[in-house]
Amino acid sequence: QRAIAVYPIEPPEAGLPGARSLTVIRRTNSFEQSEEPSVSFYLSSHPCQKGCAQRFAEFARGHWGGCESRNHWVRDACMREDATRSKNYNLNCSLAALRVCLISLKASFYPDASWPCMQEKSQHDPGIPFQMIVNHRAK
Repeated sequence: QRAIAVYPIEPPEAGLPGARSLTVIRRTNSFEQSEEPSVSFYLSSHPCQKGCAQRFAEFARGHWGGCESRNHWVRDACMREDATRSKNYNLNCSLAALRVCLISLKASFYPDASWPCMQEKSQHDPGIPFQMIVNHRAK
């Protein structure tokens, strides 16, 4: 369950020159009774107006659906980015760039396939990732 509240805020209060509203989202999980509700805070340059809470809720859901689920979760859970133990800055940057490229290629060629499915297909047929790279055309 989620509850959202939007408050007007002045830029000096937030310490940011463009801040006009503060959105507070409280999330509670119904699976575990002992779990504490989580609270998220978002600053926005959009002014607080009537009906803006619904709009800000859609923005927050869009962020979690797009950025977190399709990018960060894939990089962390499927590609095990957080398990990288190297302290070599250049190597880590190169690997991060390759991960972003893989996410982009998969989205272009196999948008409906799951990551585990794609990993299994690529292990059985190394030609699949090769063909994605060779046939990829910049838009």
